[in-house]
Amino acid sequence: MSTLIYEYPLNEKCRNYLRLSDLFQQINQCRSLEASGQTVALFKALLDIIELLERCDIRTELAKDLTIEKDKLAAWSEVPGIDTSALDHMQVQLADFSQQLPRAPRFGQLLREDKLLAAVRSRFSIPGGLCSFDVPQLHYWLHQPKANQQQDIDGWLKQLQLLQQGLELLLTLWREVGQFQPLTAHNGFYQDDAANTHIIRVRVPAAQAIYPVVSGNKYRYTIRFMPVDNHEIGNVEFELANIK
Repeated sequence: MSTLIYEYPLNEKCRNYLRLSDLFQQINQCRSLEASGQTVALFKALLDIIELLERCDIRTELAKDLTIEKDKLAAWSEVPGIDTSALDHMQVQLADFSQQLPRAPRFGQLLREDKLLAAVRSRFSIPGGLCSFDVPQLHYWLHQPKANQQQDIDGWLKQLQLLQQGLELLLTLWREVGQFQPLTAHNGFYQDDAANTHIIRVRVPAAQAIYPVVSGNKYRYTIRFMPVDNHEIGNVEFELANIK
């Protein structure tokens, strides 16, 4: 049976992590520029990343969280049967990222200074603002050879590579450690203590015409399942994983 997983951050730091991760996924899906509309989607995701990075400098928090994961992995080295070579490789990766991130230049600084990105950004909020008469620089760029376009895209993303790789590694570790447990939401409602939880993951069957609405903070959270149509909600069987 196919399922859907909904992820909900319980603090501002993790909200930024998940938003950035989602934007990087959008860029990876459309960076080939093979289909109509992918150009706008790529610029939108890239400019949203710049906007997020202007509001917060996540280098220190990300480095700190990666260091915590490295220390947790050290305890696994004493578990019988553990793949020590894979564990050592992961610890080296975590150590490298946690050391490089604080020393790296502020992410997005060079992107903000890019003339093409700045021109596109200034018109993006205007409905239909990317017409050739609004942003002639973009019109010129869109008619360059594909190799030139990809070279520019690769250059933009290279400035975010350390951030993307460190973030992907952290979220992968968090998701692998968080084990799903079966639970019941009585009349579609469930609540629990957050207990230092960063993110909760809710898994429900895709065939069920419901979706979870989560509210909470670092102390407590509630889940209320809502119907897609107007049918009434009874008890809901779902699975929950807490990422700490």
